[in-house]
Order: sequence, then C-alpha cells, then structure tokens
Amino acid sequence: MAENRFRLLKELVQREEDEAAERMGACTRRHREAQEKLALLERFRDEYEERLRQALRDDASPERILNHRGFLTRLDDALILQREELARCAQRLEEARRAWQAVRTRRRAFEVLEARADAEALAQAQRLAQKMLDEHASQKHLRRAREEGADER
Repeated sequence: MAENRFRLLKELVQREEDEAAERMGACTRRHREAQEKLALLERFRDEYEERLRQALRDDASPERILNHRGFLTRLDDALILQREELARCAQRLEEARRAWQAVRTRRRAFEVLEARADAEALAQAQRLAQKMLDEHASQKHLRRAREEGADER
C-alpha cells in the first residue's frame, strides 16, 4: 500500500534522526567531560589554595608564597577558560538536542502521513471489495430473475 511510497522517505528520515542522535550523544559526552574537568580544576585550586594558607601559617618564604599565588592565578585563568568551554559545550548540546527533536518531529509527521495513506488505501480497497460484492449480488439477482421469468413461460 502506502508503505512503498513512504519507505524511502522513512529510511532517509530515520537515518537523519540516528545521525542527529549520535551528534547529540557526542555533545553530551563532551559536555560531561568538560564538567568533570571543571570540577577537577576547582578541587585542585581549592587544595592549592589550602596549601597557600598553610604556607602563610608556616611563615614560608616570600618566594614560595609568590609562587603559590602565581600558580593560583594560572589556575584561575584555566578555570575561566574551562567555564567558557563548558558554556560552549552546553550551547552545542542544546543545539544538537533541538536538531534531533526537529528531525524526530519530521519522522513522526511522516508516520502520521503513512498511517493516513494506509487507512485511505484500506478504505479504498474495502469500497472496491464492497462494489464487487454488490455487483456480484446484483448479477446473481438478475440471473435468478431471468431464470424465474424463463420458467414461467
């Protein structure tokens, strides 16, 4: 029935949906990795800041304190960059999610069209079958009427 007409379209849209889902999955993984890297950097910065406080309590040399502060500045810069990367990943993930949803909506629309076409084809086949039955019954009735008319003569 309509399956032949819609088969190629369904395959194309399904392939497109699968690819969109794969892209979304890759974006999800990159986003999760960026979150994990940010959390690791934040923990490392907190630990290093605690080391600086400990060095200050221990009256460490000014050179050591400057080294700690310089390294914390570099960690802060890395954190800023990682937060920016996380934001980019979140944006790409959202775009990939919207793209996947759009393709999924298109696939569902094709399924609805296919179901309608199948229902119409079935209704048409049923009308044709009913018409054939009606014609058969009508011809049978005419034959009987002729036979009865011939018997009366």
